[in-house]
Amino acid sequence: MAVQTGEGTIEIIYGSTSIPAGPRTLSGYLARPDGQGEWPTVLVFGPQPLPLSSVKNICRILARHGIAALAPDMTENHESNALMAVRVARFITDPSGEWSNAQFGFGVLAFGPGVVDASSLAIGDGRVTGIASVSATLDGHIVDELSVAQIPALWIGSRGDGSVDVDSSLEAKEALPQTSFVIHAVAGEGFWDDGAEGFDEDTATDTVDRLIAFFAAELPPRV
Repeated sequence: MAVQTGEGTIEIIYGSTSIPAGPRTLSGYLARPDGQGEWPTVLVFGPQPLPLSSVKNICRILARHGIAALAPDMTENHESNALMAVRVARFITDPSGEWSNAQFGFGVLAFGPGVVDASSLAIGDGRVTGIASVSATLDGHIVDELSVAQIPALWIGSRGDGSVDVDSSLEAKEALPQTSFVIHAVAGEGFWDDGAEGFDEDTATDTVDRLIAFFAAELPPRV
């Protein structure tokens, strides 16, 4: 792993990583602060099974603001992903670990269809203290899961993003009273993804700032 500076004030360690998972070893992308102590941690589920370069970049930005971010490699099968996510959560919450304080609580971040895997973990692991989703439709199944979890949540979307059903997602307000909804007016599909045609720098910056503020408020502090 290499060290990089940039947005934020904290030097970081980042790169591909191995995740011990019982008899298996999983893979993923980890960005974390390069400093002593155990750091607030977020598991990141992207719109594709393998982390996009844009997802990795957001992981690095979170790390430069003091939040470790791990994006595990997933599959196209959400049932398999549910089991894998549990194993990844077990890894970061192991109290013998040296860099994460996730045993006291951790966050979950989803982009697009990754919300399926994120919501499954949120309902299955009581240590999840907050979930954020970007460009993700909250369909009935996901709303049912999150309404059981009843944890603080942040939803960010745009009416210009044709991949998301904004109105359907907003219908979840009553069932998810702990969720804050942020709706952009015109940003297109992929507004958060610097590799997408619809990338919008101002909206992307606002989105990342809101994610940082949300997790800073909902995750246990560094120890």
